[in-house]
Amino acid sequence: MTTGPGAEDGRKSGNGFIRVEAAVVRLVGMLLGVGLIVMVLVNVANAVGRYSGWFSLVGADELLVYGMIWIVMLGAILAARSRDHLSINLLPTAMSGALAATVQILIDIATVAVSLFIAWHSFVFIGRIANLNQTSMGLGIPMVIPHSAILVGFVGIAAVTAFLTVVDISRLAVSEGDRK
Repeated sequence: MTTGPGAEDGRKSGNGFIRVEAAVVRLVGMLLGVGLIVMVLVNVANAVGRYSGWFSLVGADELLVYGMIWIVMLGAILAARSRDHLSINLLPTAMSGALAATVQILIDIATVAVSLFIAWHSFVFIGRIANLNQTSMGLGIPMVIPHSAILVGFVGIAAVTAFLTVVDISRLAVSEGDRK
């Protein structure tokens, strides 16, 4: 089910951007679900093999940790889209009208700023790891891959929140224009 700002209007009007965004959200949601299922299967197989003494999946724990980091960060982007993550909703919930919208916009701007700050430092850190050619111990995965999850997650959160901020500013401007 498509949720978020303008989702209902987008389905009715056939807005191409909203339809594409909804399709991407569904795809990412499905990939996250499949990723979790695969991780559970790997974990069960590893536990069965290890405790039965039949086999051990080398690097399974490492794969599960890195996979979970990616799932959390991609899920955080979807949560930011529906404003279920990194949100401070006590003040906007207690207010109404233009004041609530203004406070939400300020919260969104702060979220974008913090997300970009974290993303920038993650980018710098990834550059350092790339220069070292560091790999994981079990599977030999380049450490750039798991550390990139933080960068991708926070860039995604910043992008989604920036988009929502523009939508909120537009709605506030229209509602203020209607009052005059």
